[in-house]
Amino acid sequence: MKILVVPDIHGRRFWEIAKKRIKDCDLVVFLGDYLDPYNFEFIEVSEAIENFRDIMNFAHQNPDRVVLLLGNHDLPYYSEDYRGLVRRHSRWSREWHEVIKGIFDANHDMFKLAHVVDDVLFTHAGCSAQWLNELGLKPGSLCELESCLNALLATREGLLSLFMVSHHRGGFDDAGSCVWAHVTELVNDYDGLHFADCPTVKQVFGHTLQVLRDDDRRVFSGDPITTSTLKMLDTRCAYVLDTVTFEHSRAI
Repeated sequence: MKILVVPDIHGRRFWEIAKKRIKDCDLVVFLGDYLDPYNFEFIEVSEAIENFRDIMNFAHQNPDRVVLLLGNHDLPYYSEDYRGLVRRHSRWSREWHEVIKGIFDANHDMFKLAHVVDDVLFTHAGCSAQWLNELGLKPGSLCELESCLNALLATREGLLSLFMVSHHRGGFDDAGSCVWAHVTELVNDYDGLHFADCPTVKQVFGHTLQVLRDDDRRVFSGDPITTSTLKMLDTRCAYVLDTVTFEHSRAI
């Protein structure tokens, strides 16, 4: 299948390429983090909210063609239990919380943590075998893994497990969750996910922004981090992915 992958939004408008390319692709997958803009990009929270509303309108107009995943920045608005369990919320907006929560509440069932197409697992930050072992999760297939991950949203224990953060992001856990893992945990320490029906699981995720600064301190986007089985695409632009060849190209 041909998938249009939309990495972390944070109020940016690059996702609108999906309006142009949706007819060329089988599916559009948003990797989460729709709000909480970065200070250095000078996007107001109110602008990010309007952008989020536009994304939701797009999803409603294309209900069978759009997948909306949740990121670590979405969960405090999506779940009051998560917000109560976890004290640290980077760039979380107290002022606009109720407005954003209202949008998530009105569209609650449209969001999920994981989505599988062919042998490719899409999550916000990537899923490591070590994190699954820490949770005691032993799914027998890739589809079962997808169900196990999405079921974490239904319980307080599952929500708390999503705030497992390793030292790569200043946490104290041995492995980060599928919304908090750092790309280093997967690219450098990755031992792969293996199932009888899928010996080599391929993964697509975002979460670890790739930006660089030139000599004048101007910010520009870096490149995706990729291996034969992993693609970390958080570079402020969308990509077209072929799930069969596992090759990607920038969406234009």
